[in-house]
Amino acid sequence: MARILVVDDSAMVRKYHAFVLTSLGFEVFQSEDGCLALETMLKESLDLIITDINMPRMDGFQFIAEIRSMPAYRETPVIIVTTQDHQEDADRGVKVGANVYFIKPTEPEKLVDSVRRLLDGKSGKEA
Repeated sequence: MARILVVDDSAMVRKYHAFVLTSLGFEVFQSEDGCLALETMLKESLDLIITDINMPRMDGFQFIAEIRSMPAYRETPVIIVTTQDHQEDADRGVKVGANVYFIKPTEPEKLVDSVRRLLDGKSGKEA
């Protein structure tokens, strides 16, 4: 089954996404910011990343830019789940390399549908 990294400074959000995804059989790793997520990515082979934007030390935009500079993760699907509801934030997210941009709170069905679609290789930019 696919291995997914959830990156969010809110433990509640991380645990919620992890619960939804593990209940469907996905293996889920969690990090509280972009810096810790990069450390996890060096140790683990991951199939998809879900990240927030507003986080300490390294925000989601910087984190995605770092991911896209890493050969092993250049094509790995990335989903942003954030409270940032401005179109310019969604545009910036897609520009740095996100595949999908969701506003919190996200319906679990929509998140799972996007995860499955991206893992099946039917990726497209959604903002």
